[in-house]
Amino acid sequence: MMQNLISHEPAVLLLGMTMCLFMALYFFVDSKNSKSPRRFLAGFMFVYGLTFADNFLDTSGISLQYPHVTGLLVPSFFLLGPLIYFYIRDMCDNRAYILDKSRYRHFILPAISILLMSVFYMFPEQFKRTLLTGENIIPETGFFLLGILGIMLVQIILPLQILYYLVKSYQILLQYFSRLKDFFANVEDQRLDWLRILLLMMSVQWIIYAYDDLIGWPEHWHDVIDFYTTLFDVGIIYFLSFKSLRHVAVSEQEITENISGNPKDRPVGAANGTRQKYAKSALSDDDIKRILSKLQHALENDGLFNDSMLSLRSLSDHTRISTNNISQAINQSLKCNFFDFINGFRIKEAMTQLRKSGEDKIPVLEIAHAVGFNSKSTFNAAFKRHCGLTPTEYRRQQTSPD
Repeated sequence: MMQNLISHEPAVLLLGMTMCLFMALYFFVDSKNSKSPRRFLAGFMFVYGLTFADNFLDTSGISLQYPHVTGLLVPSFFLLGPLIYFYIRDMCDNRAYILDKSRYRHFILPAISILLMSVFYMFPEQFKRTLLTGENIIPETGFFLLGILGIMLVQIILPLQILYYLVKSYQILLQYFSRLKDFFANVEDQRLDWLRILLLMMSVQWIIYAYDDLIGWPEHWHDVIDFYTTLFDVGIIYFLSFKSLRHVAVSEQEITENISGNPKDRPVGAANGTRQKYAKSALSDDDIKRILSKLQHALENDGLFNDSMLSLRSLSDHTRISTNNISQAINQSLKCNFFDFINGFRIKEAMTQLRKSGEDKIPVLEIAHAVGFNSKSTFNAAFKRHCGLTPTEYRRQQTSPD
């Protein structure tokens, strides 16, 4: 049964390669005019498709018939890390697609890998064939030893380079999530959790590949592990394709409008996720008090905090106060971000509703939605952070007899 499954590995590889190339073409054409970060995603998909093609040449036996195709695609794999990093960084920063000179340094390793592999490419066809079958005896000459050394260095550097970019990409996501709280009262829809899952999946996959290249699996496990890692690879591509399409359709515009906006209106310190001191600010203490008073009036009297879609920009539009001034007033005077500021009003109203008993008693989930939370789990977490109790525990404490 397992051998029958393994025999289908070339077909699975072709499926993954076809999906990659199709999505690469789609993202490239779709972003051709807008020059969005999805061009980097298109490049990533294309190169990922080449990894499937390289594995297909090996598993189908084509490499044995035509040994000179062996390793030709390997230098392109060094583009995977930079491309996914550029895509995630530009997604989180919401900048237009750009490939400036500062990014060219990320393409040094692909060029170096070509140099490292160049001697191997000049190996005689028969010697390459014996390398593939494991029957080789390496001639003790500088030419052949240099070629083998190049291959070994590439096998060591490639997984380390990709893991390095995966870690950098994850750090970008953490900074992005921290920055969201300076702009949104609810962050569930903009957290890009799917990118975290993608990076985790890719990290696991490349750790497996690194172990196989550097140490190797036991012979009786090798084919089985290869087959399931191939399936996992295809799963990664389908996951990335679905999620990236859905993200573009649902939240890119909203995030761009709120986080990007006019650079002059961006809260100072929000760009790097820290509340830096507002140097050279024209706001006096009286100005800050006036702004906070106006914000409180808008939130309480106009009921803005009940709006689950409330953002820094929408509050700015309603009060006619710049986003930067709102942010400074909140950060400097109250020592919190926009997210916690708005949730403070929501929790206060929720506490009032939770104290009701008898026929006026309202379900916790209904209260959560009424005060502006999108989910019960988020409401529970925010409520416990502010009060030290869950909403249910707070209600029980308020209604229990003395």
